[in-house]
Amino acid sequence: MLSFTPKNPKFYDYFDQATDVLVRAAEQFVDFLDHFSDLKIHAQKIKDLEHEGDNIAHETMGLLHQSFITPLERGDIRRLIMAIDDVLDFLDDGIKHIVLYDIQEVLPPLKNLAQVLLSAVKGVRKAVFELRNIGRRNEIMNYCIEIHHQEDEGDRIYLETLGWLFKSGLDPLTVIKWKDILDDVEKSIDCCQDVANVVEGIVLENS
Repeated sequence: MLSFTPKNPKFYDYFDQATDVLVRAAEQFVDFLDHFSDLKIHAQKIKDLEHEGDNIAHETMGLLHQSFITPLERGDIRRLIMAIDDVLDFLDDGIKHIVLYDIQEVLPPLKNLAQVLLSAVKGVRKAVFELRNIGRRNEIMNYCIEIHHQEDEGDRIYLETLGWLFKSGLDPLTVIKWKDILDDVEKSIDCCQDVANVVEGIVLENS
């Protein structure tokens, strides 16, 4: 049955839950890389968070189909929750590859990339939370600008590390393994920028 409750605020709750899961997963990833032990345990914790994020995305889509009036454009809600979910999917891929490839030692640049990801998802959480207060346009846009800066920093670390890898003299299989892992984390950061782009669009449409 369709809900005729004007502009159901539950969507904002789902957005907040989804971004909170993102931050928890990124924190878990940073902690994992700092200690680099119990790989499968950490991988399972992030997988559990990825499932939690999937459930929130499914609940959001279900509410979207049940709601007659929504607080934001229906397409914006769909794009936003899916972009948030993509961040977590790529992070999950990254730690899965670390376990699959039986990585024994962490490259320091990966730790730097993980810190960039953590900063980016914290920015995502702030920007998305403020959608409740769409009138605070400048604050929201500033959060989005900071996310873009983090994405730029992620690109810099990623490209510099790739350049080093290809010149490192490591065996080609090791290079391929590390490229896959770096790709996953860099894509996760890119998806934070996708979230920022959606948020910016929402703000501009409702200004």
